[in-house]
Amino acid sequence: MNRKYRLGLVLSGGGAKGFAHLGVLKAIEEKGLKPDIIAGVSSGALMGLLYADGKSLDEIMKFFEKASLFDSISPTLPKLGLMNPSKFKRQLRSFLTAKSFEELAIPFVVNATNLTDGKMTVFRTGESLVEAVIGSSSVPLLFTPQIIEGKQYVDGGVFCNMPVSPIRDECDYIIGVHVNPICTETKAESIIEIAERVLHYAIQSSTINEKKLCDVVIDVKEVKKYGMFNLDKKQEIFDYGYTKAKEVLENFYIE
Repeated sequence: MNRKYRLGLVLSGGGAKGFAHLGVLKAIEEKGLKPDIIAGVSSGALMGLLYADGKSLDEIMKFFEKASLFDSISPTLPKLGLMNPSKFKRQLRSFLTAKSFEELAIPFVVNATNLTDGKMTVFRTGESLVEAVIGSSSVPLLFTPQIIEGKQYVDGGVFCNMPVSPIRDECDYIIGVHVNPICTETKAESIIEIAERVLHYAIQSSTINEKKLCDVVIDVKEVKKYGMFNLDKKQEIFDYGYTKAKEVLENFYIE
């Protein structure tokens, strides 16, 4: 195999469960591996972006200790979404070194859902770096859509919550990380939990198909007990990702 990239890393969506991606990255580093390209969606896009920007895992964790994911939750029925990520967007832009995809230390790909055309859009070039990632992370109805070149973008997981196919033909090997298992043991108790559960079921079949394209899948099922906004549990979630990745990667080698 002599494709453009030796090792690709794909990071699924999952809200706060995305902190498991950072634990996986720690295990990957300890294995002596480094992704040559990263593809991510929703929270996986956010974690992937920061890592592709050259930030250390400690820097990323510290960033989220201070960052605000949204300005406020609207007390009345809003026009486009319950939450506005504008403050977080400013914080993210300020934290990043790169101002465009081309300036990132590691090539990076993010998919988002084009709400205007009803299609999946893959972003990998240009200066809409922050907008693409925030758009990819904007769960419909919960977060306001992002506008890129006049079109509305929301959570990329609507069409593909594990974007392996956009980079499969470019990589010799792909490690896929899935941190969004469906929790069936408890009832959905809030609007947010209902929205999260519905999205899970809608994307389940595409996720199964994307997993089949990976050379190895790190499925962090232990994080299913956490909700989309359990940011206070980020260290626990990180640790679950690290432990699972150490186990799965023990016998994984690149020729």
